[in-house]
Amino acid sequence: MSVIWQIRNKDRSKLSKDIFKLLDSAGACDWLGLKEAPILLKPNLVVSKPASGGATTHPEIVAAVIEYLKEKGYYRISITEGSWVGDSTVKAYKACGYTTLSKHYGVKLIDLQKDDFTEIETQGEKLKICRTVAELRQNGGSLINLPVLKGHGQTKLTCALKNLKGCIPDSEKRRYHSLGIHMPVALLNTVIKPAFTLVDGLNGDPYWEEGGSPEKRDLVLLGRDSVSIDSYACSLLDIDQAAVKYIAMAESFGVGSSSVSKEDITAPDTGGGQKQTAVKTQSRNETEASTVKDWINQIVDQRSACSACFGNLAGALRRVKAANPEAADRFSRGSICIGQDFRGTDLPEGKTGIGICTKGAPVFINGCPPSEPAIMDFLNRVHQQ
Repeated sequence: MSVIWQIRNKDRSKLSKDIFKLLDSAGACDWLGLKEAPILLKPNLVVSKPASGGATTHPEIVAAVIEYLKEKGYYRISITEGSWVGDSTVKAYKACGYTTLSKHYGVKLIDLQKDDFTEIETQGEKLKICRTVAELRQNGGSLINLPVLKGHGQTKLTCALKNLKGCIPDSEKRRYHSLGIHMPVALLNTVIKPAFTLVDGLNGDPYWEEGGSPEKRDLVLLGRDSVSIDSYACSLLDIDQAAVKYIAMAESFGVGSSSVSKEDITAPDTGGGQKQTAVKTQSRNETEASTVKDWINQIVDQRSACSACFGNLAGALRRVKAANPEAADRFSRGSICIGQDFRGTDLPEGKTGIGICTKGAPVFINGCPPSEPAIMDFLNRVHQQ
C-alpha cells in the first residue's frame, strides 16, 4: 500500500492538472469529512516573501487544491496561517499572492496571529492551540497541510510536522523554543491531525526556512502520515534524519512511521511504484549557500533562539558576507550570542548579543526580534576593522 504519492511537474501550466491527478490517484476525498463541514488550508507563509525565493507555498498549488475541492462538492474552504513572530500574516498574504487568490476564489483568509486560543493536554503537557484550528475537528471539519519542502537553520528540516507550528499563538512559539523546539513540535502533531499533507517541493530552499537559495526540484508530494513524509523529505534534501529529532519523537508518540521504502512511493505520472529522487546537481550557488550556513553555525552561539530572531540574524550575516567576503574574518567562533537561554546572563568581553534576551552582552541590539536590516547595520558598525 502506498504511503506517499508524488508527481514531478516541469510545466507549470499543467500544475493544476498534475495535482488533480495526484489527489485522485490517492483517493484524497476519502480522507475528508462531510462536504458541508469546514476545510482549512494551511500553507507555509512564515515570511512575507514570494514562493520563488523558496520559503513559502506557491499560491498556484493552493489554487489547484481549491479547484479540486470545489469540483468534488466542498465549498466551505478557508485559508489559515500565522506567520512567524515579528512578521505580519496579513502582509504575508498580500506579498505571497494569497489576497488576490482569496478574492478570485471567494475563500476567507484567517490570520491566526489575531485568533484566540485554547489549551489541550497531551502526554502530560498543556499546549496552546489557536481556537479556529482546535475547534475544527469537533465541527466535523478537516485541515489540509500545505508545507514547503525546505531546510531550516535550527532544526535542519521544516516540512509536514513543523508546518503546524503556524497554528499556535506567538507567545507559544517563543515558549516552544525555550523548551527545545523538537519535543513541542512532536507533541503538537498528536493534537492537530491533518486530513492529508500536500507538500510544495517545486523549488524550496534546502538551507534556510526564510528562503534565498531556492533549489528547483519540480516535486509535489502527498500523504496522510506526516512522519513518513518528513522521513522521505530528509532523503530528498540529503539531511541526516537523526538530526531532525522531532521525527523520531513524533513516531514514539504514535503520530506515524519513519520507515519508508521505495515500494511505499507511488508516482502516478510514471505509472507508480518507482521512487523518484530529485536530480542532485551541486551548483556553485548551492555550494556557496552550504558553506555560508556552516560559517554561520560556527560563529553563532544559539541557545533556544526563536525562529524569527535566528532567521533575521542568518539573513543579515549572509548579506554582510555577500557584500564583503572578507567580513568572515571579523567574527570568531561563538562570538555572536542569540536566544532565550541568555536572559539574565552577563556575557564576557568579545561577545555580541542579538535581541532583547542578550542584553547582558557588552554590546547588543535590542528587539524581539530585531529586523534583518537593523542587525546588518549593527554588525557592520560593531565589527568594523
